[in-house]
Amino acid sequence: MAEIVVRAQCKSVSRSVVETALDSTFPLWGALSPFAACCLFLAAMSDIKSDKLTELLAFSIGCLTYSVICLLLKRDLANDFFVIDQNGFKLPRFIGSGRRFQQYTPWSSVTHVSAGIAEDNIKNSKLFVAKNNGRNIAVALNQFEPEFVEQLLLSAKMWASSQCDASVDELQNRLRANKSGILLPGATSFTEIWEDELGRRFNPISYIPLESGRVLHQNLLRIVRQLASGGLSALYLCQQNDRELVVLKESVIPEHIEPDVKAKASELFDREAKILMKLDHPNVVKVLDTFVEAERNYLVLEYANGADLRLLVRQNGVQSEADVLDWAIQIASTLRYLHEREVPIIHRDLTPDNIVLKNDGQIVIVDFGAANEFIGNATGTFVGKHAYIAPEQLRGKATTQSDIYAFGGTLYFLLTGVEPEALSSSRPKDKVASISDELSEFVETCTQLETTERYKSVAQLLPVLKRLSAQSMVV
Repeated sequence: MAEIVVRAQCKSVSRSVVETALDSTFPLWGALSPFAACCLFLAAMSDIKSDKLTELLAFSIGCLTYSVICLLLKRDLANDFFVIDQNGFKLPRFIGSGRRFQQYTPWSSVTHVSAGIAEDNIKNSKLFVAKNNGRNIAVALNQFEPEFVEQLLLSAKMWASSQCDASVDELQNRLRANKSGILLPGATSFTEIWEDELGRRFNPISYIPLESGRVLHQNLLRIVRQLASGGLSALYLCQQNDRELVVLKESVIPEHIEPDVKAKASELFDREAKILMKLDHPNVVKVLDTFVEAERNYLVLEYANGADLRLLVRQNGVQSEADVLDWAIQIASTLRYLHEREVPIIHRDLTPDNIVLKNDGQIVIVDFGAANEFIGNATGTFVGKHAYIAPEQLRGKATTQSDIYAFGGTLYFLLTGVEPEALSSSRPKDKVASISDELSEFVETCTQLETTERYKSVAQLLPVLKRLSAQSMVV
């Protein structure tokens, strides 16, 4: 797997002001260089008296110097990326210590990391990094996107953990808890999504979670921190091979659970592992490994940044038709991959909670704990959220069309911001009049109660979605 490299562009107001000033005055200082060169050439070729020649040379050199300084400043301002990897970090120009040239700083040279928490406005907090050469760095966190701030703090805790004091943990916790602070709507991390999703999905259970720093799987995994716990599972953010970040899903089944319930929980966990290990699709969360340790089952899942669609709507409101159609095409393509396998797979819990929008705009479907391999007319146990469950699935007879019903309900939620009514056909235009008739009818057909009136397969969805997407771009 590739090493972790995180890049973020500086959003400093002062840098923007200076860059805007340089851009707006470019005709002036950009023309000074050739003008100064012409003056120097004329001075060299003319027979101007010495005092006038000196003045002309001084003026020409001054113009040339000013032009070069502006050019160098423009170049340095363009170098505006903060880069972090497992070995160290590199700051943008003019950021951190006030020195113009910021060299790459290895984590090994860091002696202490602390946070300056701004009580009046949490987003104005700073991160202080002390180096063994005495050249300390102060980073104003409001110059970077919220997602990067979380990654910066997490990187410091991972790769300079012994140098971080308690203020870094406090800042991280306060940023995550303060929705009006630096973690603005739409910038929620993948780890928070899992935590939020588990909080909605499960009730707390009484067991002792694994502590930070604990190593597992023959010392290949080190727990950075617990993300969430409940029901039959817990989630941890881990570092694998001292490099990659991964999410570890733990199956924790209390001893007092009845044997049949315990067996069913183990079966569901094993089923999820087997299904996901067989899948290879860019829009399906990847299982990297699975193992058992101390009578606990573990899945090692890929780590990605993004927001689940429920959280996205909750924080940002209803989404545009163009965005919803883009995501719908990705989801439908993924469902087609699942449904058209030699042994078709029904997700059976396709809801906004289980669809993550990554930062690059790519959709990832997660949580196949409810999925089952559908053979013939095999039936399954009742699984899923009421508002997204097709009638036949409620009766224990889920088919691939049941995922289409849930898919339609998910689109309804994205377009209206409200849950679809359980066991009913959903028409988003009834809630939001600006939604196009064709898209509203498409959702309504997906959510028909009778399978005979619903789309028969995901393959039928894609041409319609692509046509509607093309129309939305024209509009």
